[in-house]
Amino acid sequence: MHVAVLAFPFGSHALSLVDLMLKLARVAQETRFSFLNTEKSNSSIFLAARVTLPDNIKAYIVADGVPLNRVFSGDPIERVELFIKEAPENFKTAMDMAVAETGRKISCLITDAFLSFAGSIAENLSIPWIPVWTPVPHSLSAHIYNDMIRQRYAQFSYS
Repeated sequence: MHVAVLAFPFGSHALSLVDLMLKLARVAQETRFSFLNTEKSNSSIFLAARVTLPDNIKAYIVADGVPLNRVFSGDPIERVELFIKEAPENFKTAMDMAVAETGRKISCLITDAFLSFAGSIAENLSIPWIPVWTPVPHSLSAHIYNDMIRQRYAQFSYS
């Protein structure tokens, strides 16, 4: 079995997935886990946090979607938007690399729930997709009902 774990590299999302993956890898030692994440996030997790990976886990680099020589506007969402725009293709490229290196087809996707495109990837591969929501439950409600909240309260002026 080969499980690809796709991380959302912002905030503590990736670290929560690493924690889950480490627990799964300990009990499923015959399963190969490929952790796909950006270089910056992987460095933060595996170097700075000194997380040691067991033999059945390998981290792979996913391009962050930032064009070369990009000058940022200062908007903190800009990096996230660039990442999300390119993420489906960038993750597919990294998954192909993991398959080529291991010689094992991916048999399951575990992803951050923010990476909703992973459902289509899993469907195309005819494999299970397990989206994981790592933040607290009430934040999930805020995300699910975000549009409704904006529409309902847009009529109020705060000036």
